Amino acid sequence: MINFNGKCYSSFRAVPEELLSCLTSIPIHSHEMLLIKGRIILLEAHYFSIMAALRRFRVEIPMHFTLDFIREQSYQLNNSYKKNNEIQILSLKFFRIKQPTNKSPVSPICFLMQMGESSLDPINIELTLYKDHYIFANDYSNLIQTNKPLRELGKVFAYENGFGAAFLVNNHKRLVESTHGAVFLINPDGIHTPSLFEGTANTVLRSSFIEFLKKEIKIQEIETKIAIYSIQQAQEVFLISSSHGFIHVTQFRKKKFETEKSVSLRKQFFHYLNR
Repeated sequence: MINFNGKCYSSFRAVPEELLSCLTSIPIHSHEMLLIKGRIILLEAHYFSIMAALRRFRVEIPMHFTLDFIREQSYQLNNSYKKNNEIQILSLKFFRIKQPTNKSPVSPICFLMQMGESSLDPINIELTLYKDHYIFANDYSNLIQTNKPLRELGKVFAYENGFGAAFLVNNHKRLVESTHGAVFLINPDGIHTPSLFEGTANTVLRSSFIEFLKKEIKIQEIETKIAIYSIQQAQEVFLISSSHGFIHVTQFRKKKFETEKSVSLRKQFFHYLNR
């Protein structure tokens, strides 16, 4: 079941040909949101993140595309979705209906909304380092779509070598993120994560977790520059994303990490989201 531009279809074969042709192009923006018991978590933050990204891609945003519209479309799709999992992931992709031209550089868009299964259960994996390609340390890299192919390459590299995920580095050879989400390191002096200036994807869940750490855990110095060797000096390392949930890193190279503190943080954070 999919929601294509405001109407639900049982399969892609039922989608009108003029809309289906849009799928031959690369999405200009992709966004993922968590649903718990049918409710979009952090909907307002997701909405403003989507609007900011679409404006940067210079497209014509329909006037009816409001926060309430996204909520209604998700409810419509969720009611048509046959599986009723407590936790689901909502994927939202935007495509250009027409390619930009000299006369019409700002093109109209359509969207594809899909529902999938997800879990907030913790996962324990070992990580490797992917350094065949670098993420450039600039604000364009903060957009989720920018380095998506590179993350996929990193995943393949990790899986082929027997690892669950891989760390990604920027052109300064510092830590940026992972193939499975934002990276957080627990150190004796606090919790650290690569800053947006390093090229990290500016996801809603990452921002919300940082806000949670500042408000609930009272940690202020969080975003910083992180050298690769600093990973092995951390007590605990964990990853967080909408698509993969909360992942505990058990080992990187020869360093084995604890998970006690991050397990506690995970429980507190998801309680924070459900308030």
